[in-house]
Amino acid sequence: MTDSLTDDLLAALQSAGTTTPAPTAAPAPAPTYREQAIGRLGGDDVLAASKATEPHLAHHVPGMVRPFLAHQAAAFVYCLAAIARWGGTMLGHDMGLGKTQVFLALIAEWLHRCGGYAILVGPPVGKGGYQQDMAAAFPGLTIVHLQGRKPYKPEPADVYFLSDDPLTLRAWLTAGADSKGHLFPSTFATNASILVRDEIHRDKGGANAKPTARAKVMLAVSKALHTAGKPVVGVTGSLLLNRPAEAMLPLTMVGTEDLITTITPGAARPASYLWRYCGAETSRFGTSFAGCDQERMLELHDYLRRTVYCRIEKRDLGDLLPWGNWLVRPTALMGDAMHRYERLSKAFLEVVMEEKGQLAAERAARAQMITQMNAMRIEAGVAKAQAAVEYVADLVDQDRQVVVFYEHQVVFAALADGLAKRRIDTAVINGQVTGDRREDEIAAFQAGRAKVILAQTAAAGIACTLTAAADEVWVQLPWSAGLLKQACDRILRADQISRDRASRGEACTWHVMNAAMPDGSPTIDSAIWTVLQQKALVCDAVNAGREITMPEGTVQELVVAEWWSSQQGYRNR
Repeated sequence: MTDSLTDDLLAALQSAGTTTPAPTAAPAPAPTYREQAIGRLGGDDVLAASKATEPHLAHHVPGMVRPFLAHQAAAFVYCLAAIARWGGTMLGHDMGLGKTQVFLALIAEWLHRCGGYAILVGPPVGKGGYQQDMAAAFPGLTIVHLQGRKPYKPEPADVYFLSDDPLTLRAWLTAGADSKGHLFPSTFATNASILVRDEIHRDKGGANAKPTARAKVMLAVSKALHTAGKPVVGVTGSLLLNRPAEAMLPLTMVGTEDLITTITPGAARPASYLWRYCGAETSRFGTSFAGCDQERMLELHDYLRRTVYCRIEKRDLGDLLPWGNWLVRPTALMGDAMHRYERLSKAFLEVVMEEKGQLAAERAARAQMITQMNAMRIEAGVAKAQAAVEYVADLVDQDRQVVVFYEHQVVFAALADGLAKRRIDTAVINGQVTGDRREDEIAAFQAGRAKVILAQTAAAGIACTLTAAADEVWVQLPWSAGLLKQACDRILRADQISRDRASRGEACTWHVMNAAMPDGSPTIDSAIWTVLQQKALVCDAVNAGREITMPEGTVQELVVAEWWSSQQGYRNR
C-alpha cells in the first residue's frame, strides 16, 4: 500500500493484539474533497485493504487450528478495522472463498475479548457447514442449534445458531412490540457479545426497501446491539441479487442509518439513498425504486469499500482456482412439445399486444403475464428434459460428474425419470430434501457414489459444495442473476478439490440448454438468458466494482421487452 494505515485501522489492530508491531502512522493528510463532503469515508488505504489478498499485519486468532489462507487473513484484518469504525462490517467475498472461517474467527476474537456468547443467524441448510467448519478450525468452540418457536433455556454454548425463519427469529430475538408494531429485542439477543448474519442479502426487503418480517427482527436487534457497542457482522457473496435497493436494509443492519447517509453524498436522511442510486420513477401509482442509476453504481461500490465492505473475486486469486467458461447449447423443440409451446407463445403475444407491445415492459409485469411466462418456461423445460438427459449421459460416459439445475417439479420428474432409465446414480437437492438427508445427498455426490446431482436452484444455490463436478448443466434458468451466480459457484470454490483441479490445468464449465424452434425463431429461454447476462452486470457493478452499460428494469419486465423485440425482429424478416 502506498498510503499509511488510517488511525482507526491501527487502533483496531493494536487493540486486537497483533503479533507484528504496527508501523508508525504518518501525519494525517489534509482531508480530500470526498472526506470533507461525506465526513467518515475511509481513505485510499481503507480502499486498498478492502481488496487485499494478503494481510500486511499478522494477527493471532485465539483457538484457531486451521490456518487462514492469505486472503482470509486480509479480510479478517479489514473487518476488525471496519468494526472499530462502524460497529459492524460486511464480509462480501465471492462465493466459495472461505467466508465462514473469517466470521468464525471474528466470533472467536470477540468471545476472547468479552466472554459471553455469539448469535449466528443463517439459512437452515447452512447448519451442517457451520458445524463442520467450526470443528475443523475452532474445535474449542461449541455450537448449539436453537430450534422451535417457543424459547426455552438452552444448554451453555459459545455460539447459538438460529435459522432465519421469520417466526423463529421473532420468538427468540424479540420480546413483543409497541402499539406501532416496533419490535423490542429480547434479553437473549441484547446479551450476545456479537451477532453474525450469514446470507444477509436475504433480509433485503422489497423493491422500495420495505422491511419484511425477517428484516424487521434483524433491524431491531442490530440497532440494539449497535447502541450497546456490540459488533454486527453481515456475510454475503451477493449483496445485490438484482438492484441496489436490495442493499439498503442489510447495510443499515451492519452500520446503522449513519452508514446509509455516509455513502449517499449530501443525504439528510437514509431515504436519500433510494433517490440517488435506485433509478426513482414517479407515476400516478407512486414512486418505484426498482431500477438503478447506472452512472452511480461504481460510486456506490467505492463508498462501500471505504466504509464496511470487504470483497475479493475468484479472479483476484490468480491461478489458485480453475478458470471457467460458458457453453450455450441450442436445443430444438420438437413434436407435441413444440406445438404446446407455440400455443402458449401465441397467447402470450396476444397479451403483450393488448398492452401496446413495448409499453408492457415499461410497467410492472401483470399477474397474467407472469403466469403465462412461467407456463412457457415450464413447457420449454419439459421439452428440453430428454435432450438434457442425453447431454448429461454423454458427460457421465466421459467419467465426469455433473450438477444439473432446474426450477420446476415437473421438469425434475422428467429429468429423474430419464436418468433412472439410463441407470445413472443420482442425488437430489430440493425443498423436500432437508436436514441430515440433504447432507447425505451432498456427501454421496462429493464421494462419487452419485454421478449426477439434480439441484433446484433456490434450494441448492447456498450452503453446499459440489466441487466433485467440474460441469454444471442448466436446464432452466432462474429469474435472478444473483441466484444464477450463487448456484454457479457451487462447483468453483476455494477448497482443496478446486485447487488441485487448477494445478492440473483443468477448467469448470457451465452448460446452458437454451430452447429454440426448429426454424431458428427465438423462445422465452433466449430472452431470459439475454436479460440475465445484462442484469448480472448491475450486480457486478456494486458487488465487484465492474463497469456496466445496459437498460434497466426488473428481470420480468426486461424479459417481456426482450422477448417482444425478438419476436418482432423475427416476424419482420
